[in-house]
Amino acid sequence: MLTKIFLVDAMVQGPFTGAPTTVVFLESPMDKFKMLSLANEMGTSQTVYVLLHSQAAYLLRFFSRAQELPMGVHASHAAAHLIFELGLLPPDEKIEFLTQESALIAKRVPSEQTEIGFSPISMNKMDSANLNAYAEVLSINPKAITWAGVTPNRAAILFIDSTVPIRRLVPDREKLHKTGAAVLCVTSPDQSGGDYALRCFTPNLLLPEHQVSGNIHRCLAPRWARTLGKKHLIAHQYSNRGALVRLEVSDPNQVLMTAKSLTILRSDLVAELQDSLASLAR
Repeated sequence: MLTKIFLVDAMVQGPFTGAPTTVVFLESPMDKFKMLSLANEMGTSQTVYVLLHSQAAYLLRFFSRAQELPMGVHASHAAAHLIFELGLLPPDEKIEFLTQESALIAKRVPSEQTEIGFSPISMNKMDSANLNAYAEVLSINPKAITWAGVTPNRAAILFIDSTVPIRRLVPDREKLHKTGAAVLCVTSPDQSGGDYALRCFTPNLLLPEHQVSGNIHRCLAPRWARTLGKKHLIAHQYSNRGALVRLEVSDPNQVLMTAKSLTILRSDLVAELQDSLASLAR
């Protein structure tokens, strides 16, 4: 029996942009150790395992190379893209995804994009001492920071004005590490036709900058919607690969994200390797 594996670029602006994501379709549940081992072998930012639960409903489990994740935003888009592309559901039908964090509804929208609703993530206002510390990390004037917040999972988010060229920012990684933040997100008005731009830095030397972060929009979109007085937004992530996502914040309990994904590779996990992984799990 063969396990189908796909490489999908999610939240793309064009070919070979967006987040490289591994999507694995399962015919039966897989051991967690085996899922983690395969995710580490594939080496993409996220691997999502898709298991049919009932008609139009799928179980999703998300893994980084190091651990299981409760939610994967761009990985959910990659999974929805493939379900429609492979004809597993007609394009006018909605998909229900069951995840560890919550249930999600995905649907196909024009231009072969997928739309999925996620719950927003709250932010607490950052105190002035930490704000100044992050300004020092980025070597920018604290007065350029219009608002700053911290999320429950230790993401520090700085909203900066358009006087700071966001594409040129280079954080001091040693100073960033000392702040204790899991990630430092910097966001500003977009000067390239969108509504807001962002970059996401980490203290991790192996991953100094997130190429694409879908989850961060659960914080950013509600704040930018209030700031700009708009319900519909376009966001660009300016990294080496780049990402584009369209957002709607009409419901205070939901952030709708619309993005395009592209299938890059299709392959099989051979039976011999499946058996080997199963023996390791025992």
